Amino acid sequence: MTTHEVEEMLDITKKTLIYYENEGLVKPLRDNNNYRCYNQDDVSKIKFILLLREMDVTIEEIKQIINKKKSIRDVLENKKDLIKQRQLDLDHIDEKINNYIKRKKVKIAVDNVLDYGTIYDRLYFYKDFLQYFQTEIKYSDVKCFKLSMSSSIGYMKFMEVHMNYYVDLDIVTQHDTYSFQIM
Repeated sequence: MTTHEVEEMLDITKKTLIYYENEGLVKPLRDNNNYRCYNQDDVSKIKFILLLREMDVTIEEIKQIINKKKSIRDVLENKKDLIKQRQLDLDHIDEKINNYIKRKKVKIAVDNVLDYGTIYDRLYFYKDFLQYFQTEIKYSDVKCFKLSMSSSIGYMKFMEVHMNYYVDLDIVTQHDTYSFQIM
């Protein structure tokens, strides 16, 4: 089989075929004109390499498999462990992102008087800035305030229903948007 025929059959580029050859993964024979001639074993090996690459197996790992220094199972099990660790890392990052962008439930305060009877954090309004814990938002940095109403229905014991109304406040600055739910 010619290089072009293998390219079309496996939907692979000539550059990739040459790369696999240069890495010693396949060794096609050459004809009288020095053109590559791939036999069925070469094509099967390339299919196998492509399958492993789809599973994110590195070229170095494929070399170890082909040279029988590592088993396919060991490489794939190590790959699964790596994927699990990556997923845990991504889940951790996702959790941090969600915590950062979630709407914080706050009570409004216009001075430093603390109300220990509330379970909500405080959003302080001062003369030149707003403060939420260590975050200070200067009024001069604010592009706009977005206000909207929200509500929720709560059920208590024995069919008692109560409605809660909230004001959602988004403070848009040039660098971030801070989202609060005023309780």
